[in-house]
Amino acid sequence: MTTKLPDDLRQAIEKEGGSPIHLVDAATNVHYVLMRAEQYENLSALFAEGEEFDARELYPLMAKSAAAAGWDDPDLDAYNDDDAHKKP
Repeated sequence: MTTKLPDDLRQAIEKEGGSPIHLVDAATNVHYVLMRAEQYENLSALFAEGEEFDARELYPLMAKSAAAAGWDDPDLDAYNDDDAHKKP
């Protein structure tokens, strides 16, 4: 079933920059997440029916994300040996 998106929901999505928005049905207190179809397709591909999810498949993506956030900066190596700098 496909229905038209009401203006208030479209505005809420735009306000969040296209990120998923969380909704609560006031009558049933059921929680929903509204997201773009492309976002849903990307997520649903991770959980294909009949296939077991293996978190190790995400390791390369996690490493790429951490590197993009600056975690591979050589200046941060000092934090790897933080305990060596503490006085006994």
